[in-house]
Amino acid sequence: MRLLRILNVRTYPNYISSKQTGNHSDFSLVVFRTTIIGAIVLITGTLLLTVIGPYVTVTVQNIQTREVDPHVEFLVGDVSDRPYTLPDNVPVFGSVYVSQAPANQTSDIQFSIFDADNYQIWSSGGQANSLFSTDGQGQFNYTFTTPKNGVYFFVFDNRASLYKKYIVFSLLYNEVITTQEPDTRIPYLAWALVIVGGFVAATGLIRRPTISWA
Repeated sequence: MRLLRILNVRTYPNYISSKQTGNHSDFSLVVFRTTIIGAIVLITGTLLLTVIGPYVTVTVQNIQTREVDPHVEFLVGDVSDRPYTLPDNVPVFGSVYVSQAPANQTSDIQFSIFDADNYQIWSSGGQANSLFSTDGQGQFNYTFTTPKNGVYFFVFDNRASLYKKYIVFSLLYNEVITTQEPDTRIPYLAWALVIVGGFVAATGLIRRPTISWA
């Protein structure tokens, strides 16, 4: 029994030392892994901020107004038609002001808009389909959407009147411009990764494993 006690006393410090060495090794591994993870996050944020970020884009759609004929004035005797080439699927709008010449009093006129095919039908006396039509009085607005790319005719028909008409006319359309622009959220994300990664890496580097003999 005395021999066993002596052996236990001699081997117990070695057991403690071995256990502490194992704990020290595990702690060092955790710190090492923490440092590596922090460094990876830091490098990722830096690359995202300096190299990758400018290539991360989002699709942005902006509406731009095109002034085809923002202000034009002319005199209509019997019929006046004005052809304009317009793109496909755009909202077209404008205004018309009608006055009687030479009295300069507000008056009316038959105003119609045709695509090229229906304009040929109308001009030959057939029954045409208009994109917009009104017996406009004084000042009025118009709007329509182009069904296709091509020439459109804006017809001012004054044959029902004995007096010439003075017209003030405008023509515009809205076009959707699609562009690829840098994602403004990327710098915020990149800086967050840099700060978090730097903090984690620094924490791992400055921490030193300590051994407690208690």
